[in-house]
Amino acid sequence: MAAQRHVELLSMLDAESDDPAALLRRVCELCVDVCAVSGAAIVVHTDGAGDGTAQAVACATDPVSLIIDDLQRTVGEGPRVAAYTLGGPVLVADLATAGTRWPAFTSAAQAAGVAAVFSFPLHVGAVRVGTLDLYRGREGSLSRAELRDALALADIATHTVLDDLSGPDPMDVGWLSDVHAVVHQATGVVTVQLNVSMHDALLRIRAHAYAHQTPLDEVSRQIVGRYLYLETGD
Repeated sequence: MAAQRHVELLSMLDAESDDPAALLRRVCELCVDVCAVSGAAIVVHTDGAGDGTAQAVACATDPVSLIIDDLQRTVGEGPRVAAYTLGGPVLVADLATAGTRWPAFTSAAQAAGVAAVFSFPLHVGAVRVGTLDLYRGREGSLSRAELRDALALADIATHTVLDDLSGPDPMDVGWLSDVHAVVHQATGVVTVQLNVSMHDALLRIRAHAYAHQTPLDEVSRQIVGRYLYLETGD
C-alpha cells in the first residue's frame, strides 16, 4: 500500500522533470493539498554542518512559512532545528504545549498564526540534507494517511536534492532560491569585524535580532550596508 501511494504521489508531481527547483515547489504544494496543512517549506543544508551558515530555502508556499524559517534562524530553536539535529520527525499538534521546549520560537510563531508544526528531516541514513516543514493555523495532529504522505514526500524531496548534488557539478546549488543569502554575507562581515568564528558571528547576529525584535534578514541587511556595527559585547 505504501509503495503504491509513493508511485501515486510521484505521478501527481510529474517527477520526470529535470528541474529540481520546480519539483521541490510541487512537493511543497502537494503537501498542502494532501496533508491538509496551511503551508509548507523545504530548507536545504548545503554543507551538512547544521550551524545555520549554509542553509537555503528551496521553496515556501506562503509568507508564514518564511516567517517560521526566519524565527528558527534567529533564535536557533524550533521544530526544524530539532528534526534536523535528531534525524527524525518532530510532530507538534498543539504549539501551545511547546513553550517550555522552545520558549523563544513558540511565542513568536503563535503570534504569526501558527498552531501546529510538523518537521521531517531530509536524510538517507546518516546523510542529512535539510528538512520538509509543515504548519497549520489550527491545532490538530496529522492523520495516519497524512503522515504517510508527508514521509513519502520528504523521501522524494531528499532524493531530488541528493540527485542534484551528486550530478556533473555537485557543488552547483544555484537553483536554490535562498532568500537568506544576506544572512550569509552579514555573517562573513561580522566574522572579520569581530575576529570571531562564523558560528559565533551568526550567534551575535541572532542575539541582536532577537533582542531588538527585528527580522534576521533586516539586521543582516543593516550589517552588510554598514548601517549597523555589532560591538564586541552585543
